[in-house]
Amino acid sequence: RQVLQKSCEFIARCNNEHQDVKVAVNVAAKQLANPGFADEVAEIIRSTGIEASSLELEVTESALMHDFEQTRDILIALTSLGVTIALDDFCTGYSSLSYLRQFPLHVLKIDRSFVIDMDKEQQAHDIVTAIVHLALSLNLTIVADGIETQSHFNSLKALGCHLGQGYFMCRPVAMNDFFIQFISNEKVV
Repeated sequence: RQVLQKSCEFIARCNNEHQDVKVAVNVAAKQLANPGFADEVAEIIRSTGIEASSLELEVTESALMHDFEQTRDILIALTSLGVTIALDDFCTGYSSLSYLRQFPLHVLKIDRSFVIDMDKEQQAHDIVTAIVHLALSLNLTIVADGIETQSHFNSLKALGCHLGQGYFMCRPVAMNDFFIQFISNEKVV
């Protein structure tokens, strides 16, 4: 909850600087097990004054497994707020393609373990290719995790991957450094 609160405050700060951002926040299985979780998210969105569409909640396959009906109801409530739902670490846990049909998902994240090895192992490359084609056919946004080289970036772009994250794009930065480097008009000296 604290991470979610801070993330929404970060979005609000960016908006105050006239910058639209979308922030993805990992959601724990325990949070999805809480029937009041969607209400908590709604309250944080309201209190920070952000647009719900600026928030993406990342859930893992294992988090979806606990109470199917309750989890689906919570995800439906979250999407009705305008929040985007991403399935994180796809194909690394208890993979079931039924999740893609039965839960209101918007984003499919390719796990870094496949991305890292896709230039070295044909099987990893084939898995990434299959995930991208599956996501595209279901009209899901694709995010590749763990892009560390130009080769990873080029291969994923050629496959049709929409977004990526990893050290190739940017290493983690502290919030204040982020504002200095990417948001404010100040120049880093």
